Amino acid sequence: MAAIKQRYTFIVPNNFRDTPDSLRLSAERLELEAVPGTRQDRIIVSRPLVKEQNILDSVEDIRIEIGSRDNYAHVSPFDRTIQWGTHVTVVPQNGFNWDSFCNFVRSAVNPRIPCIGQASFIKLPYGYYLYSTSVATDTLISYIDSTYPAISATDDSEDIPLGDLSELKTANSISISFSRSEETARKLKGRLVVEVYWYYGHWTKTINPGLDSNNHKVEVGLLGKLSDDPDGDMTFGGILAVVGDNSQFVPTLFDFQPRHRGLKAPAIYSPDFRLPYGLHPKHITNVYGDLHVPRVKSRNQVEDPKTGEFEITDVPATCGLYGFYILPNFIFVDKYQISDLADAQAGGVKRVVGIWGETDLEIPVWMVDKWGSTMLLELITPSEAELELPVQAAEIEIPMHSRYEVPDWNTTAVIHDMPWPSIFWACNGSDETSMLSGPFDSNSLGHEKYFAPGTSFHYLLPNMTLSTPDNHTELVTKLSIPVVPLESYKYVQPWTVIFILLGCVWITYKVICGYIRDGGIRKRNEGVAPASKALAEQKKQEPKSE
Repeated sequence: MAAIKQRYTFIVPNNFRDTPDSLRLSAERLELEAVPGTRQDRIIVSRPLVKEQNILDSVEDIRIEIGSRDNYAHVSPFDRTIQWGTHVTVVPQNGFNWDSFCNFVRSAVNPRIPCIGQASFIKLPYGYYLYSTSVATDTLISYIDSTYPAISATDDSEDIPLGDLSELKTANSISISFSRSEETARKLKGRLVVEVYWYYGHWTKTINPGLDSNNHKVEVGLLGKLSDDPDGDMTFGGILAVVGDNSQFVPTLFDFQPRHRGLKAPAIYSPDFRLPYGLHPKHITNVYGDLHVPRVKSRNQVEDPKTGEFEITDVPATCGLYGFYILPNFIFVDKYQISDLADAQAGGVKRVVGIWGETDLEIPVWMVDKWGSTMLLELITPSEAELELPVQAAEIEIPMHSRYEVPDWNTTAVIHDMPWPSIFWACNGSDETSMLSGPFDSNSLGHEKYFAPGTSFHYLLPNMTLSTPDNHTELVTKLSIPVVPLESYKYVQPWTVIFILLGCVWITYKVICGYIRDGGIRKRNEGVAPASKALAEQKKQEPKSE
């Protein structure tokens, strides 16, 4: 494999026809003119060329993802959902330096990310996780521009560019990953992978060949989905070209089993907080559509006792509906309260897979050490009777609690943004080997790490109009948390002191009055025998019955 491999993938409509006006390929370059469709850019850099060697030497996995606030479509084969915000996940090994890693995150990704060492991360079953609502990409673009000039070169420079970095500002998601894990595809293992996704556009650009035909490949594919078997493979067809090597496109047809995919019969969900909010808001997620379990087959190997050979048979896979929540530090859940819901099979909660992070019930927001918490729940699916209806519906109601906020001037409420949860089916028993051989499989860290390697994920769609340049819709739920306005403190504090003093005076007065009325506690008790002793004397004086 080349030391640097750049791949441009365009998922174009089935009615798209490449013409000399839209695609002009030569030995020197490829020119695209208003090509419609979804786009993903992927850069794979071999280990010796990666500048961050000191970090990579002591980790098993790193993944940094930035997801846009906008509600954008996930077009197959890029169905994996990324919730709004910046996600930093790391699986460290012995000798890992947290300070160096946080310096890298702040200097190369975003200086507003609150990374000050291991204390900033929450501990998960598979590693450590940091979340931030800041999604600015200027620092990341500047870092790539200065650290990897061959990637960011302009047309006027001596290097041949891999891409125009200014386009990153309009991307819907960006991810950087590095993995040594055995679960990683062989072509990605031990390499730095950068992936950038735009859900739609009309692409006009010039793509130049790599710096070295042997060690630097630039590949372009224009593909369309031909079939999607929910039981297994997805088939794509189209044209490919290696810029600088091919003077014309090569037809291609391939199928693969994706790890992440949409539902054949779509279902949608819409979350919000139930009014009134207060300090103990209820988070409601309404789900509508076809909620039948996905038709997924599991491949089962059975050994023939006579021949010793293995026979592969297809059996229905076991699927469950799940909700993955990210809770910033202004809000939290009581893990015992959520467990009670699961025990009672109430609120749409079937099982608590786990709650990780800050769950302290008492501390205010300014004393929370970490960024917040995450929660993975298995949800209750409709009954057989409900599944017979044309459209099914379900409601998930999660009791949450907001933390006491820092008082502010001229306001009685603070508005916070919470990312929408991710709702998906997880089906076990898929062929892990087939998934790893797919051309679009990622070094994924996230909710999928809570499941077995052979699990496939089928995502429900957020119920909002897709964002356009003229109409921005966002995958964010707003929560209003009441606070005390600072200007009221000049009245609250003195009156609080006055009432406390009045209360003390009243209590003292009542104690003194009681003391005087009874003639003094000690004097009143003098010469008075204890009750038990008086009763004994009384019994002695009573005549005995015959």
